[in-house]
Amino acid sequence: MPESFSLHPSRWAASGPSLRQEILNHTGSEAETSGIMRSIERFEGDSTILRYEITPKPQGRHHRSASAVAWTVRAVRPDSREPDPSTWR
Repeated sequence: MPESFSLHPSRWAASGPSLRQEILNHTGSEAETSGIMRSIERFEGDSTILRYEITPKPQGRHHRSASAVAWTVRAVRPDSREPDPSTWR
């Protein structure tokens, strides 16, 4: 099974053929790579994002051509519920 991976927003900002190849190395699929890149594009311009977590999710295959894995993209932002260290005494 493929493994999760993450991308830093600065890596996305410098996107190009090498980034596409990096994602393809993880997914093994051009279609999945394109889907991941489209998902990240939707977050473009959000300066609160710390990193993108890309995670494989096993799928029930109904057709031979269907991918056994679907990938999800999650934008990780600072958790506002965490206490601010500057207020600790």
